[in-house]
Amino acid sequence: MGLAPGIPTWILLIAFGINLGIAGIAIRRRGVRGAVPLAAIMVCVAVYSLGNGILAASTSMSTYRAGLLVKYLGLLGLGPTQFWFGLTYSGRESVLTRRRWALLLAPPVVILGFVVTAQSHDLMWTLDGFVQGPPLANPERENGPIFWLNLLYQYSLIGTTYVIVALFGLRRSGRYRTQATLMLLGGIIPLIASVVFVFGSGPMGSADQTAFAFTFTGIVFAIALFRFDLLDLMPVARHTLVEEMADPVFVVDKDERLVDVNETGAALLDNEGTALGRSATEVMPSYDSLPDGDDSADADVVIESDSGPHYFDINRSTLTDQTGSVIGKLLIYRDVTERRIAEERFQRLIERSSDMVTVLDEGGEFTYVSQPVEKILGYEPPELVGENVVEYIHPDDRQGVAEDLDKYVDDYGYSGTYVVRFRDATGDWRFIEARATNLLADPFVEGIVLNSRDVTEQLQRKRKLERQNERLDQFASIVAHDLRNPLNVASGRLSLLERDVDDSQDASIGTIQEQLERMESIIDDSLMLARSGETVTETNEVDLEMISYDAWQSVETDGATLVVETTLQLDADRNRLRNMFENLFRNSVEHNESADLTVKVGSLPDGVGFYVEDTGTGIPSEERDSVFEQGYTTNTEGTGFGLAIVRDIVQAHGWEISVTEGESGGAKFVIECHGSPVVNRTETT
Repeated sequence: MGLAPGIPTWILLIAFGINLGIAGIAIRRRGVRGAVPLAAIMVCVAVYSLGNGILAASTSMSTYRAGLLVKYLGLLGLGPTQFWFGLTYSGRESVLTRRRWALLLAPPVVILGFVVTAQSHDLMWTLDGFVQGPPLANPERENGPIFWLNLLYQYSLIGTTYVIVALFGLRRSGRYRTQATLMLLGGIIPLIASVVFVFGSGPMGSADQTAFAFTFTGIVFAIALFRFDLLDLMPVARHTLVEEMADPVFVVDKDERLVDVNETGAALLDNEGTALGRSATEVMPSYDSLPDGDDSADADVVIESDSGPHYFDINRSTLTDQTGSVIGKLLIYRDVTERRIAEERFQRLIERSSDMVTVLDEGGEFTYVSQPVEKILGYEPPELVGENVVEYIHPDDRQGVAEDLDKYVDDYGYSGTYVVRFRDATGDWRFIEARATNLLADPFVEGIVLNSRDVTEQLQRKRKLERQNERLDQFASIVAHDLRNPLNVASGRLSLLERDVDDSQDASIGTIQEQLERMESIIDDSLMLARSGETVTETNEVDLEMISYDAWQSVETDGATLVVETTLQLDADRNRLRNMFENLFRNSVEHNESADLTVKVGSLPDGVGFYVEDTGTGIPSEERDSVFEQGYTTNTEGTGFGLAIVRDIVQAHGWEISVTEGESGGAKFVIECHGSPVVNRTETT
């Protein structure tokens, strides 16, 4: 057969078996990250060892060439498989796409072709007989250019692999750095042995000691596998799941000593280097404040820092080995500072709000009551929790509330507003306005949310005002009726008297007639004033331009000119708005004697109101605060009610009025319509 095995060959065959055994173990654990590339490395090492065993025992050149082919079948795979393992170990295996795999394996395939055909060319090597025979056969050999190119390729891949491992290990700590060190030791020693064999004389002379070094690599990896659980807890997995976590992670052994911590957790320690191995109570923040118990449990702690308190939810998990024995605890400090601050802010806003916030379940029972209920209704919040809301509502109001609870209990998102009488702690009934929103399907609420406020005084004021308005209107009507009857009698008698007296009494009769007419004007203005201040409850869309011209037609203008420069439309009481313009126009005409008087109606620059301006003599600045008072007038024939009526109509709409000086020195009345829809007609066309 051309073989004469000696001790070196038998040792290499033993190494062949060891390497195949390690590969088999890795394959059986192929579900573990990195197991498959490790198995591939060990198969290549095994084949490499077998080839070297054949070379050492060769007695013929044909056997030696066969050994070279076997050796290179293993050798050509070492670079790619180790590079694969390095990428997998560091979590970068996604780099090896199919295209890149093809590029990675192309050189070994080409070189293998040169090995097979080496006898026909000098590109790999030249062999000229044996210088030494078995047990360490050694021929006369000169390496060719392809040999050196392959060596460079393999060294580059293997060197890159362990640079990746080294850099990855430097970013880790504890036993994981130890694992990376073992990886480097197991990989670099064969590389050194190879360099010594190729470029110098090693301790075994002509024998390739690299094969024995690779066997050492297999043994080192086996130690890492079984002693350090390398493949059970790959550093990449720890890096991904622990090191890159934003939350601090601590590992405590069964003796309550801190044995591992990620980078985020280390920031909470005074000194990570001295903290590891020490009592967790001494070095871990708030560890001694955690409740007892080894089972999985959650706890809350507050850790003070220079930036203020930080809130953590701590999750504890018991760690066991393969036999189920407890070996330690894993603690994850989940930073919930932002959430706690948000919750606290929300809670304070709710508790310090002037409104009550309550939550009802689908049956109408209180599940949450905010603190303001004590101030509004006199109850402590716990008193109402568990009580049914219907029992506290006035009997006359209960049916509608109960029907709506049944009707809308399945209508998620429904909102409705209710005004009901609610019994307070003293037994009195308070009017409560509640905005109800159905959030029963919301997993964070699971109830009907009520935002409620006490509107008792508001309703009482409203009803009091309504009664006052009713009485005022009734009084004005009675007064107007009772005054007009004698006024009509007096006017009638005056007409009879006018026929019976001589012309000498015409002046006296004329004076009496003027005073009677003035009395009638006073009655009309008084009635209008009484009714002008009533709150506007019904509005319609009013075109400001049209209402201005309508009002102008009702006023004796004495040749004055009206100019309207507005396209505004607003919600208002049409009749009262017309009366307002009539009084403003009448005021301009009656208080100005200019023959070319011009009255202008225009929009305010900000579009939230309008103005009425004239070109008359204006109103002195010292009198502008008094012009809206009842009875104020500078015209001896006026009643002094006109601008008071204007003021009341403006205020009844919720608007504001002021008087200033116009561009030409006349009076300018400015009406600001805040809170009332104002639309520019030109913007809607």
